[in-house]
Amino acid sequence: MGPLVIMVVLVCGFWFTENHYQSRIRQARTNGWTSYFYVAMHGCKFVIQGFCLVLFIYLFLLIVSLIISIPHLFVSTYGIKDFYSWLTNKTALSYPLFFILSLCAGCFIAWRAGDAAQKSLRDERVRQAAYREMAALDAIESLLVQAIDEDMLIFVTLKSRKVYIGYVAAPRIEHSLTQHLSIIPCISGYRDKDTLYYHEQHRYYELYLKKGITADSKGLNLQHFRHVIPMHEVEAISLFDTSTYQCFDEFINNKSEHLSDE
Repeated sequence: MGPLVIMVVLVCGFWFTENHYQSRIRQARTNGWTSYFYVAMHGCKFVIQGFCLVLFIYLFLLIVSLIISIPHLFVSTYGIKDFYSWLTNKTALSYPLFFILSLCAGCFIAWRAGDAAQKSLRDERVRQAAYREMAALDAIESLLVQAIDEDMLIFVTLKSRKVYIGYVAAPRIEHSLTQHLSIIPCISGYRDKDTLYYHEQHRYYELYLKKGITADSKGLNLQHFRHVIPMHEVEAISLFDTSTYQCFDEFINNKSEHLSDE
């Protein structure tokens, strides 16, 4: 009985977490035993719901049997009705029918819940709300969503000191071992190994303007220039505002000139 229950619990939990976006993201961000227990938690929820459903049916049939059997108290020839004992007396696969039906009901409830969660993502508003809900739990993801919402550039520094300034092209993959950052670069450069001062190298946006490359242009479009960067190569990410950067740049240059004069 134990192995059968464990199998059903894990199958129900796996089906639901694979089809429910928020649960899939939370499960992907866990590892080891935590991941197994998270799946089992959802599976137990559905198995308990299945047990409660069959128990309700059992109690309903018991009450109906008692009500119909009331005339037996006054007429001895009137037989006692029994509409419920078959659930506990009959067996299937060497297990009581009550037990088998509980597991089947749990599987059905899990299938319906997972299928409904999957279909709900076809609605753009529901999908966006689910994504934003999970993004709010992660600092980097939250920053990327803010950049998309406010149509702002991001400043990405890699561990190699390579720098990219561009727009977020796509959200990260949810699995922690394969997550990446996809951006459409506008400018690239590097940080000085000693001062970490940013030095500009390439201006992608000049190429876009010269060649008439847009998001929906024929032939080459902006998606053809997207850079996919593994997150383990990223040192830091921040929002980038051109006017603010120019103010900092002027401040640094003025400070350098002042020190050189002294």
